[in-house]
Parts: sequence; structure tokens; C-alpha cells
Amino acid sequence: MAGDVGSRIRRLRLERGMSQAELASDVEVSGSYLSLIESGRRPASRTVMRSIAVRLGCSLEFLQTGLGSPDESSELDLRFAEMALRNGEWATAKERFAMLISTARERNWTELDIEARWGLARTHEAEGNLENAIDGFESLHAEPKLPGTVPRARVAARLCRAYNLCGDLDRAIDVGESALSRTGEPTVDLLSEELDIALISTLVGCYYERGDLTRAHSLAQAALTRATDDGLPLARAAALWNAGLVAEARGDLRTARRYVDSALALYSESDNARAVALLKIAAAWLLLRDPEPVIDDAERLLESALTELPTVGSQVDIAYGETELARCRLLEGDWVQAVELAEASLEHLGHHPRVEAARARLVLGHARLEGGDINGALDSYTRAAQELRNSGARRQAASAWRELAESLIRLGRPDEALDAYREATDAAGVSRAPEQVIRRTPKPTPQGSPVESATLSG
Repeated sequence: MAGDVGSRIRRLRLERGMSQAELASDVEVSGSYLSLIESGRRPASRTVMRSIAVRLGCSLEFLQTGLGSPDESSELDLRFAEMALRNGEWATAKERFAMLISTARERNWTELDIEARWGLARTHEAEGNLENAIDGFESLHAEPKLPGTVPRARVAARLCRAYNLCGDLDRAIDVGESALSRTGEPTVDLLSEELDIALISTLVGCYYERGDLTRAHSLAQAALTRATDDGLPLARAAALWNAGLVAEARGDLRTARRYVDSALALYSESDNARAVALLKIAAAWLLLRDPEPVIDDAERLLESALTELPTVGSQVDIAYGETELARCRLLEGDWVQAVELAEASLEHLGHHPRVEAARARLVLGHARLEGGDINGALDSYTRAAQELRNSGARRQAASAWRELAESLIRLGRPDEALDAYREATDAAGVSRAPEQVIRRTPKPTPQGSPVESATLSG
């Protein structure tokens, strides 16, 4: 029994990064006495045992019997902090996680420090403070070793997603691809676990945003195939979700809706309320992009999601729903409420430029144009297009510039429209012709001819 007690003391001391001399000094015994206790050659008095337990941050019962947690008070604090995070009590969660970090660093408890930093970064993410979340995830991503309670793939997926939401698509993809390369070929090795499929699905979303649909499609199909073979319901749902996103971008709306509906059905059988709410928004998003938008069904899905998200989602999640509900209102002809919802979405997203903020600005531009606020509409379009271009979302930036150009055409401002069309081609990666080639271009054909029409439509 004495040997077991001594081995537990030694193990905890080493985990705390303490030398025998340091612990002996702290509990006011000689180094030789502590050495005899750790080797099991001498029992410790109850007074000394209590002092050692306090210094090592564990219960006296654990030292004596090995039962319970070696650090019951910190374990309990960690559980309370996680509970506060799940309940949306972000101020409480941040306070508790910060206290745990301070405690861990005072006593050199590396594992507790990492677990608390992980919780704090997720709390920042949940409340929409993505910049602070990125700082936290980056610090964890740089750790040479992470405990089993903080899987590296999960850290990488969160970091990848946070950069995506902030609009830094290049960094998001670097993080995701780096994580994939650690385990070899992603389509063979990495997709064996649900957690890894979540990582690759996040990466699919980044490639989708950047407009690299070939890579997005390849990864999405690989994830879908492996997830289906392994029979992991939530892994299948994540893969289906992103495969639907890519199918939409490739113009296959029927397949996209089938994938998203299947993902929604799978998630509905789980207790992941946030994922269910986000998939309702994704399903509504597809319904609104149909050539004949199914507005009533989309509206029901969005209102249901927005009822649930305040308790299970983040500020960014809520903004997604508000942007799409604004689109609904616009299609119904209610531009006033569309403006209110788009502005509410931007408020939830904060002042940082983000891909979702650009989408909200596009809807706001449409609504302002419907309401006769021409300058406000053009400002919204321009800011949206610039934010998308700066984020690296080339395909969406090109679409935004084109929407601006078409609005300028309708307003009778052809010169400004031409500039916007040029921005659209630049964003899409289409090089402008050299000046000498432009000068040699034949005189334009008569207005309304098939040649001119084809050129403009292209």
C-alpha cells in the first residue's frame, strides 16, 4: 500500500513538472524523507499526506486509495465551465475557464491548461468573437502534444472553420490540408473516424467558398463514400451536408436538396440541436435558389431554426438564418422587413469583414434598391464585392460584382456597370486582353446583333 501511495505521489509530481526538492520544500519535509515516501520505504504521516495532497492539487482520498479523480476540484470546475458553455452562459464559461488556466499555470498542470484553453477558445467562437477564438485554436494547434480529451483533428477543424468564417480562406485551407497530410492520403486513412470526416467536411466548405469546385467535389465524394461504408450516422450527415453544398455550386439543385434532406434526417435522430438548426437553414437556402423558389417551406424552416439557435447556436449561426429570412421577405415583396433582417444579421456578425457579412450586404443591397435607396444599395453591393474579393472567395466575388453591374445597367449607368463587369471577370480569374490586342479589335457589330448579344452574355 505504501508503495502505491508513493508511486501516485511521484506520478502526480512529475505531471506537475516538479522536482522532489521543490515538493519537499513546499510541504516542509526533507528531500530524503520524500524520496523514501515515493519509493514506498517509509509511510507518511496524515499531516504530511494532507500537505502533499494540497500542493499536488488532489484529494487526500486519491493519494491514499487511488479512488476518485486525482484533481477532483479542478475536474468539477471544468465540468461546470463546460456546462455553462453548453447552456449559452458565455460570461460564466469564460470566467471559469480563465480561472482554470490560471490555476493550471501556477501549478504547471499542462493537461488542465490545454483543456481550459480549449474550452475558452470554443466559448469565444460560440459568442461570435472569432478573432479571439482563432488565437486560442492557433495556440493549441501549435502544441507538440495534446491530451486525448482535445483531439488534434477537432482543433484543426475548428481553426479551419473559424478562418473560413472570418474570410481568410487561404489560411483556412492551409490549416485543413496540413492536418490531412499528417496522416497520409485523406481518402484512405483520414476518413476512418467521424471526427476526421468533420475536418475534411470543413475543408470542403473552404474550397467551395474559394470557388475551387474540383477539389471540393473530390473531397466531398471521398468523405461521402467512406462515411457511408463505415456506417457512422453523424459522419454521413456531415459528408452529405457538404456534398449538397458542392452539388448546388455545380448547378445540380436536385442532388443538392436530396443530400441536405438526408443529412437533416440523420441529424434529427441525434441530440445535436445546433446541427439540426443549421441544416434547416441550409435546406431553406437551397429552396430559395430554385428557379421557382419554394418560399413558404423555406420560411417555415428558417423560423424554426431561429427559434432554436439563441439557446444552442452562436451569433454567427443566428446571422445565417436572418440573412436567408431577409431573402424570403424580399421574394415576398416586403423590402422593409428584408432591410431590418439583413441589418440585424450584420449586427450579429460584428464589425469584422466576413464572408457571411458580404452575403448579408448583397441581400441588403437588393432590399434597399427595391425601397428606392439607390446610393445605399450601391454601397452595399460594392462593400460586399470588395469583402468577398479580399477574402479569396473568388466565385462569390465575381457573382457580387455581376449583381452590382446588372443593377447599374437597370439604373442607366453603363460606364459604372462596365467597371463592375471588369471587376467580375478579374475576380473570376479571367485576364484582360493586352492593350495592343484591344486596339486591333474590329469595330463593334451593329447593336442587337447575335455577336454582340453573345459577347455580353458571356
